[in-house]
Amino acid sequence: MSMMRLFQYFSICLLVAGLTALSAGQARAQSCDLAASEIAALDFAELELDRGEQIAFWFDLADLRAGCGDVASARSAYRQAHELIALTQDEVRGEWAFGLIAEARFEAGEGRFDRARELLEEAEAVLVASGAVRARDYLGLGETAVAVEQMAADAGAFHALPEMQAQLGVLIQRAEREDAEFLVRDPQALADADHIIVPVFYGTNRARTGSADPNNFYGPDRAPLDLGVVTVSVPRNREVGSIPRRERYPGDLDGYRSDYFIIDRVEPFADDYAFTGALGEAMDASERRELLLFIHGYNSDFRGASERAAQLAVDLEIDGVPALYSWPSRGTLLGYFADGREVTQENVRDLVDFIFLLMNGAGADRIHIVAHSMGNRFLVAALEQFAQTYPDPPEPLFDQVVWASPDVDAEVFMGQVPALRHLASGMTLYASSRDRALRLSRRINGGGARAGDASPPYPVVVEGLSTVDTSLAAGGGLGHSDYAGPALDDFRALIWLSLSPDERCILHTNTGQFGQFYAVDPATGANCEPDIFKYSITALRRAGDTDAFEVLEADEVRASPVLAGRLDDVRSLVTLLTGGR
Repeated sequence: MSMMRLFQYFSICLLVAGLTALSAGQARAQSCDLAASEIAALDFAELELDRGEQIAFWFDLADLRAGCGDVASARSAYRQAHELIALTQDEVRGEWAFGLIAEARFEAGEGRFDRARELLEEAEAVLVASGAVRARDYLGLGETAVAVEQMAADAGAFHALPEMQAQLGVLIQRAEREDAEFLVRDPQALADADHIIVPVFYGTNRARTGSADPNNFYGPDRAPLDLGVVTVSVPRNREVGSIPRRERYPGDLDGYRSDYFIIDRVEPFADDYAFTGALGEAMDASERRELLLFIHGYNSDFRGASERAAQLAVDLEIDGVPALYSWPSRGTLLGYFADGREVTQENVRDLVDFIFLLMNGAGADRIHIVAHSMGNRFLVAALEQFAQTYPDPPEPLFDQVVWASPDVDAEVFMGQVPALRHLASGMTLYASSRDRALRLSRRINGGGARAGDASPPYPVVVEGLSTVDTSLAAGGGLGHSDYAGPALDDFRALIWLSLSPDERCILHTNTGQFGQFYAVDPATGANCEPDIFKYSITALRRAGDTDAFEVLEADEVRASPVLAGRLDDVRSLVTLLTGGR
């Protein structure tokens, strides 16, 4: 689905759900009151959704209706998905199996065990037809089969629980063996591979699902803080800022690593000491001892959050440890208000505790925090607690704090930030007037401007906060993650070298209603060209002040068609940035 169509789909979903311009309390009631006429009125032709996307929509809607206890509407949505699958003559998609598996759980919950078993057989046939051969592809199926038979046993109905448990045990052992074979590959083979293995240290108050499948290890339900490390395979050859992915990877998993992000393993730790011990060891293996903490936004499951944290770690070339705080987002387009209600004192306290663990256990020289979208609500609340604990620290606790596309009320944000500025050496806000997700959020929240929206009279400008307008970096998508893609070179200069906005010569200086802010244009730059800036900060990052010129003299750099005839400009900028050193 194109990003434009995704935005249209997003808008329709919220409209249908009756969420637009409602308070959180109203949304809670309205989200379980979808009108059949509004569902029937959806124009898939106008949205340009292909049949596979329509099937995914009906499965998602059925899951929502089942969660609301509306059995009839859930079954109706499931029927729509089945009818579309029956019409499909082309590629069989493995992800359809997981809609069928969810439906089997639903039917078993209603006491229809024979129907649940039929659905599981259908799901298995879909997986086989899609080419799934690895054990992990079938873990969700096996786990659901055991759950169905357990419910049948509890209800006093015929069941095959021991048989299903035995089959699942064999499946789990096979999956562990397959994963172990990958993880013990020759180190040199890994170094030469077309992908990078990234361990991300996480803290999450998502509940474990009980699934052994790394993609489904944590769900959307709330639980006490859990600590661990998730291993992510990141393809080397991809567009910067992008996260290419598939729902499932049928066949040989290694055949996909050059093209897609893959979650290899999720390993929780037994306690805080085990976590901080492993964290310290990982940091000791680095030279720069950097720690980057990422806090995800709305509509993000644990898998997606882990992938974004790994993407940032690779594209920012973090020399140290990437970390992730994953709060219990529903991970669905229809879950906006449910996600917003997760900004609770308990969850914020967990984030505060996690940051303390990172600060005390990592031994990092520099700690950066990046929050995206709704995740900024958690970060604001957490930093307010830090500000109370550390009203006047001898030195800032953090190096850079980055507020990326914050889905926070703009006026509230402007009132909160001044009390937090002393906690970090620098604070930067990335905002855009072309952020369609925040534009929609503004409508949902009764017209209140969002802090990440740069549309007049905004962007937000607060003393001590550097505001960067990324509107000119927006492509044809939602414009909600430009900081991690088109505007990444500015982001790199901030994280790598702690350059001030005035030193980042690709930034224009503008003035709005609330004061001076900056704007990035990755196509033309400002006082320097984007390519000149990129190669200058890269040379300084990789070689340091004293050796940067030696990097520029390297044959592969001098032969670069991008830099042909412009190396003197790069040298001049490096000299300027280093103060002539």
